[in-house]
Amino acid sequence: MRQSWRMPTLTLASGLVFMQLATLALLAQQPSPPRRGQLPVPVPIAPRVWRSETTGKEYRVWIENQRFHAEWVNVPPDLAQRGASIRTTCRLVGAIWIGTTRSYLPCEAVESSQRVRNWCRLLTKIEITDVKADRITGRGEGLRRFDCERCKILETVWADFEWVPRR
Repeated sequence: MRQSWRMPTLTLASGLVFMQLATLALLAQQPSPPRRGQLPVPVPIAPRVWRSETTGKEYRVWIENQRFHAEWVNVPPDLAQRGASIRTTCRLVGAIWIGTTRSYLPCEAVESSQRVRNWCRLLTKIEITDVKADRITGRGEGLRRFDCERCKILETVWADFEWVPRR
């Protein structure tokens, strides 16, 4: 008589374990919600041209492989022939895109009463704080003091910027 009640109990217990495993398998297939404090990955913006409200320069902007990219596109023809460029790459850190801008630009200055003309490669920091369909805002490192002859940054200052879609 004891054996007769053990078999249904064992079968019931096995059934409950099997249902638990099946439930866990189903849960594993569901996308998990973001953890508390974790930001969702931003939706990529379509590649298009944005105009700086500060400088008037236009940039092609795109997001690819979790990286924000911007490239100067309205380069004057005489500068383009010499290879002038401004390229930005950032990665998402928390809610802000943080990265660098690589520039190759002409420099002209008067130093020690002599006119200096040079082409310089520069690396500056940039932070993109907001990317929306109608506006990109952030701040970038600007040059306060610069040695044109040696292409050396002596002092920088952070400056806010705002880009809007080119019309």
